[in-house]
Amino acid sequence: MRLISKQAFRQYMAHRGMSNDDLARAAKCSTSSIAFLRSRGKSARDTVGPDVARRIEEALNAPPGSLFAASVLVASRSANHTAA
Repeated sequence: MRLISKQAFRQYMAHRGMSNDDLARAAKCSTSSIAFLRSRGKSARDTVGPDVARRIEEALNAPPGSLFAASVLVASRSANHTAA
């Protein structure tokens, strides 16, 4: 699941008065997962598994699907594939 907006995520956390540790405990995930979702730059990450996304939204009392959306992977043809 892909985080829709880092800003919205941070705002939910601030509104609920939750730190990275608080949210990690409530969502039963690692503090580093929360920190990666909040961060910018090279260490930033914006995806988590569906169960973690659901638990984070529940812990923040956010409507389902308001913070995370399913990410779609697009397959491409390999360079070795030749047309018939």
